[in-house]
Parts: sequence; C-alpha cells; structure tokens
Amino acid sequence: MPTARIPLPSSLPPMGAGQLRPSRSLMVCLTCQHFEHTLSEAGVTQPACAYHQQLLPQGSHLDHRCHQWMRRLEREIGWCPEGA
Repeated sequence: MPTARIPLPSSLPPMGAGQLRPSRSLMVCLTCQHFEHTLSEAGVTQPACAYHQQLLPQGSHLDHRCHQWMRRLEREIGWCPEGA
C-alpha cells in the first residue's frame, strides 16, 4: 500500500500540540512509515507526516510519536518493491 505524497508545505497546517506524545523508545516519528521531509519555499527542510498531512514541529520527530505510529517496512519488502 503506497503512502500518499505530501503536498506543498505552504498548504500543510502545523500539527497541533495534543496530537503528539513524548516517547523514550525507538517508536518516534523519525522511525515511522509515514514520516517524510518537505522543503519550504525558502529551501528549509521541514519534517512532515504523510498520514496526518501536517507539518511536524521542529525537533519533535526525534522524541515524539502519535497513536498511528507504524514500523518501517523496508526490511520486509525492500526499498523499491514496485520495481520487483
């Protein structure tokens, strides 16, 4: 099941404070299947969530997660399963 691509960051709303919860494990946004980066118009990298279609607050992708966290599947299905 492919993940939907994130639209331009100017159209994405920021994620609300109550959507993310602190995590002290490897279950953080950075290790989630839905985690992506976008570029702002100024060329600044911004973390984003493809599932929520929202921008993540800077730094929160390292120590927070939401209840929709899903383990990355690259090890099980490979980096480019559509090319197989």
